Amino acid sequence: MASQRSRAGSATDKARKRRLLRKLRSKYRLVLIDDRTFEERFSIRLSRLNVLLLTIAAVTIYGAMITALIVYTPLKQYIPGYSDQETKVNAYRSAIKADSLEHQLGIRDLYIENLRNVLRGDLPADSSTLFVPLGTKPAPSDLAPGRSDSLMRARVDKEGAYDLVEDRMTNDRKELAGIYFFPPLRGMITTTFDRSEGHFGIDIVTGADAAVKACLDGTVVLSSWTTDAGHVLQIQHRNDLVSVYKHNSVLLKNVGDRVKAGEAVAIVGNSGELTSGPHLHFELWLSGEPVDPQAYMVFQ
Repeated sequence: MASQRSRAGSATDKARKRRLLRKLRSKYRLVLIDDRTFEERFSIRLSRLNVLLLTIAAVTIYGAMITALIVYTPLKQYIPGYSDQETKVNAYRSAIKADSLEHQLGIRDLYIENLRNVLRGDLPADSSTLFVPLGTKPAPSDLAPGRSDSLMRARVDKEGAYDLVEDRMTNDRKELAGIYFFPPLRGMITTTFDRSEGHFGIDIVTGADAAVKACLDGTVVLSSWTTDAGHVLQIQHRNDLVSVYKHNSVLLKNVGDRVKAGEAVAIVGNSGELTSGPHLHFELWLSGEPVDPQAYMVFQ
């Protein structure tokens, strides 16, 4: 009895499916007739299945067009929550200024606190007043090095007697003439090195999108963006030499990357506030002192 009921139920389901498919495939004619002359203007045969498929296709095409319009046009800037490059740069500048203001506020608070202590007389005892005078003066034998100190000095001298240091040089800038520098860029120099004016490098103007190259082998120690210099790169070389490349449009290296002389490290640009056109501001520092790059390289 149960098997007969199940067969009857399955037959009913099949019949319903056939009726549904028949309804979907049933043809209908859409006719447009002139209301005055009753002339047939347009006629088309449709089924419910065709209408359903056409609706799905139209919705899909419409969605694709809207997506392409938003992705590939400036309209995406009007979407809430979307941030363009200018907004990111402004946010970065604001974060830097906020950090600087916080640092200055900390210094001001320390100054005010010290001033209050001075006015209240709550100053700590000066270190010079805490010294206890010696009862007896030290003898020359007290100043002589001990046995352990003498043994350590002898061991250090023995270990360093045959040390070899490659490319070792003093702070004398004359020895830079023995180093072959690779010009980072070929172009016209518009502003020269002038220590008195605070211009510690040279400005080189060349064609747009030119490659900026490393002047010597070294390691990238700074690859960042600043308000004044824009995209800036610093490379640490041997012999306490540091080269600086400012106002780039794109930086090709990250901090810690090893570079070779003549290897492209950036692209010439016009980034930063202290610039009026595409150029490279190049600096060369020796032992913490700026030197004129034109004395050691030819840029034209």
